[in-house]
Amino acid sequence: MRKKLQVYISSTYYDLVEERYTAVEAVLKAGHIPAGIELSFQETPMGITKRWIDESDIYILILGGFYGLLLPDESKSYMHWEYDYAGEIGKPRFAFVVTDEALRQKPYDFVMGEFYQRLQEFKQSVFEEVPTFYVEDVRHIKMVIHDKLPEYAGRDDLYGWVSGKDIPDVQKLLEENARLLRENGKLNAELEENKKANN
Repeated sequence: MRKKLQVYISSTYYDLVEERYTAVEAVLKAGHIPAGIELSFQETPMGITKRWIDESDIYILILGGFYGLLLPDESKSYMHWEYDYAGEIGKPRFAFVVTDEALRQKPYDFVMGEFYQRLQEFKQSVFEEVPTFYVEDVRHIKMVIHDKLPEYAGRDDLYGWVSGKDIPDVQKLLEENARLLRENGKLNAELEENKKANN
């Protein structure tokens, strides 16, 4: 029975459109289901984001040069919160970090971006906690996803999604269950008779 894993992809959005698109394409090409919030967090309640992460089998983080929009309490960015939440609930995680050289090719000023120090601290914690891969160009994302997803698909603790056509015939299972219940009832009756006969 072939299962499709749901893969949650997290990143800042507008600065990493190409990287996100590449990750989504690679997940689809591997036969799995990409998930992620494409709208701004001001439009997407955190409850929905939690549910998407809960329902996903794997969490992928793509880190670029921005830390991202802060939570209302300013304790961390939404992206950082997603990463932490996925870890708290035990989702397998891995990350991509876009290299400084690749960032310099983008039309944004990343080095002096807002919350630069927080981004560096977050990046360091990611390196220490999960498998992390440098991205010099988007082909690295494709290659890593192509290599990693089969490993995850082979894990028994990741349930994924299964096509209805791959599920055994339910009617046959119900009939077999009913037969076993009748047999069990008959054996219990015989056991009771034996107990009475021995007393």
